[in-house]
Amino acid sequence: MAGRQAIRKIRSCRNRNSSIKEENIMKTFLGAVIALTLGATVASAQEDFPSGPVTIIVPYGTGGSTDTTARPLAIELEKIWGQPVVVVNKPGAGSMIGTTEMTQAAPDGQTLLINTAAISTAPALQKDLQYDPETDVTPISLLITSPYVLVGGAKVESDDFAGLLKEAEERPLFMSTAGPGSSSHFMSELVIDAADLPADVVHFNGGGEAATNLMGGHADTYISTTASVMPYVNDGRLKALAVLAPERFELLPDVPSSGEAGVSGVDINGWVAMFGPAGMDPALVEKINADLAKAMASDTMKEQLEQNFAVAGKLKPDEFKDVYLRDLKTWKNLAEKRGIGQ
Repeated sequence: MAGRQAIRKIRSCRNRNSSIKEENIMKTFLGAVIALTLGATVASAQEDFPSGPVTIIVPYGTGGSTDTTARPLAIELEKIWGQPVVVVNKPGAGSMIGTTEMTQAAPDGQTLLINTAAISTAPALQKDLQYDPETDVTPISLLITSPYVLVGGAKVESDDFAGLLKEAEERPLFMSTAGPGSSSHFMSELVIDAADLPADVVHFNGGGEAATNLMGGHADTYISTTASVMPYVNDGRLKALAVLAPERFELLPDVPSSGEAGVSGVDINGWVAMFGPAGMDPALVEKINADLAKAMASDTMKEQLEQNFAVAGKLKPDEFKDVYLRDLKTWKNLAEKRGIGQ
């Protein structure tokens, strides 16, 4: 009797072991099938894209810093993709007209958008957007990044941020912006809040008009990326008061930082990035991200980065998505705190 029970146990163990082996074999097989399927998806995305001309929407006018970045980049992408890459300018509504058009395109990568951080600031102010900034946009690649620079115009006597803080106690100070909801607007509000700066914000129609009014003495300061303001600084029409960062920027070693003036909480970098519509295949997004990295590593784009005192971004799509969503939240919270747009 005991012998029969022992035999049954042995057979039961054999059957159980056999089932485990079969289950492991099935898992291995399914894993291989999934891997092959994913591999085929990636290969398909790499082989089929682009299937024709690619349109890059620039939500600003021609000749601006974003436009002058997009056009040489398009030439480099044509070399990589073997297809025409057409830059189309769609300015208006703080970059939201062009951005909205991009979100309505098919998610096949044939229509893309290059935008600045304004894509993360404008939604904090514009409540009637025709798209959801969190779910209707695919962040693809951080192309360019640099600190924001606070520049002073003809009426500013100070040569640095610390001096400007003292000057603001003696006379009214006006901080110009490129328009409501622009990154220059929100950075100005951030500086006013962080530095407890007694200043008023005045809006102009674009960065060029804001800079012109600084030079004419109709406003005092302007905040934008290095690419936007350094040409004016280099020819002496404006002066750089500070890079908005804890420490000096390595590409602008002679410009003091906001940290040196005792101001913290303003160290948010400006950027230029590539976006696509919602629903894009992750494999396609990865491919475009990799191709953009190649284009940004070209001699042409390296030279432009050097001229603009900026650096190339090196984030993967998921990493850049985190930056984009973080900035959306930051500016939304600031708008609520400062009562912007209410």
